[in-house]
Order: sequence, then C-alpha cells, then structure tokens
Amino acid sequence: EVSKEDIKLEPSGKVFAPGNLRATNDNENYNSLIQHYITDRYTLRYTGGMVPDVYHIFTKKKGVFTNVSSEKAKAKLRVLYEVAPLGLMVECAGGMTTHESEDGSVLDLVINDLDRRCGVCFGSVEEVKKYKEFMFK
Repeated sequence: EVSKEDIKLEPSGKVFAPGNLRATNDNENYNSLIQHYITDRYTLRYTGGMVPDVYHIFTKKKGVFTNVSSEKAKAKLRVLYEVAPLGLMVECAGGMTTHESEDGSVLDLVINDLDRRCGVCFGSVEEVKKYKEFMFK
C-alpha cells in the first residue's frame, strides 16, 4: 500500500497515535488534547514507535501522530534522523507537520546540533490544525 505512487492524506481522520503520554501529567494543553480525542471517540493507534504509527497514517490515508514533551517527560525524537525525514514524507503526501516550539513546519527547524530533539505533530491537515488550537493557546 505505501509503495503505491501518489499517496495523499485526507484532510481529516479520527485516528490518533499519541506518543510520550507521560507528558500529560505536567502539560495541561497536551492532557486537554488527549481528552478531546477520547471524548470525540477517535480510534486509538499506539505502537510505542513513531515510524509504525506514521506508516499506519499513510496506509489509512488519514490520522494524526503526536509526541509532546514536558518538564518531566523530555522530547525523545531527533530532528535530523527521525522528525525531518518523516515530516518530509507527510508533507509530500499533502499532510501537515508542526513542532512544539512554535507554530511552523518541522522542515523549518534549524539543525544546529546532531542530537537536537523536539515534540511534533504529523498528519491530516485538519487534525494538525486542531493540535495547534490546543497546544498554542
């Protein structure tokens, strides 16, 4: 399925793949976002890994992957090796990406350290916009 040409993500889709759920303990915005997914009856997709969860978004052609950090639950995803490559694939498929530092694409992040890490959101455009509404209050 993923090897097909011209995969395009649908604008929205009620499938969510949350990462770093420990961050909900001290990141109120992330906690509110997760509660929104549960209340609105989104389908949970969780493997514990970004690659299989984003792969699932490609096969279903919809959904959202989130991985947010907090003071006690630090960011784990490395920009150079994980965030930027998959972010490029998501945006090429008509999806959207953002990171937790500011409202912008992960492809705009400056890589000034090989080990730079950050929280991210990848997926269907409307779902990433919803993420921004909750996280950038």
